[in-house]
Amino acid sequence: MTKRSTNRIRGDASVSLDAPRLSISLSSITTPATAGSFFKGCKMNRIAFAAASAVVLLAAGAASAQSSVSQTVNINASVAPKCGVSAQQTTVTLANDLTDSDAKVRSGVTTEIANALNGASIVAFCNGVNNSVEVKRAVLARTGSTGNGLADGGFAQFVRYNLDTTLNGVALDSTSTDGATTVASRFGGHISLSDTNTHVRFAQAASNGAPVATSAGSTPTAVDWSSLTDRRLAAGTYTGSVQVILTPGV
Repeated sequence: MTKRSTNRIRGDASVSLDAPRLSISLSSITTPATAGSFFKGCKMNRIAFAAASAVVLLAAGAASAQSSVSQTVNINASVAPKCGVSAQQTTVTLANDLTDSDAKVRSGVTTEIANALNGASIVAFCNGVNNSVEVKRAVLARTGSTGNGLADGGFAQFVRYNLDTTLNGVALDSTSTDGATTVASRFGGHISLSDTNTHVRFAQAASNGAPVATSAGSTPTAVDWSSLTDRRLAAGTYTGSVQVILTPGV
């Protein structure tokens, strides 16, 4: 009969002696002589594995930090065509009598009106192009006058004058022509009351700009007032006006 004996060696190994064959089965062998070095090796292996794992993770992190992604979002907006006009003074007064010693209209009246309007600091702008600009002037009319004719005694009681307007060198409109003018360019982009280039500038009109006694106009702002060079003005207080009308283009 074959004798079978099994001796347990300290650890997880078993040795079977089956004559005439020897077999050893183990998962790990620990003997008193080798236990310390074995565990020491296992510990070192674990440290090495952990270190290798940390290197892998660091490399992965570095690779991730070097790779970037982006997304661009476009922004759309708009600005509508706009115009604006304001005046620092809404009333101006001429210092001198409208007439000379002969009660006839003085030749410098239109220029004096223009200078007074320039002093009112009228600021205008249009941020688009092809804007409609209309400047209307109402003739100077004697307070209490009625109709559009002469006062008693054959005296005139209205004064015609006309003005051309510009802004920073851009021609706007003239009161000597009826209706609005289309101004192709933008104007008034600088917001500054102290900069005269932002102001509407007035000057005696090149056409029919000279002041003259007048009558028979269809409306106070019409361009069809007559020229009465042979009439004196009736005494009294005279008032008129200038209106700037802006309509945005595109």
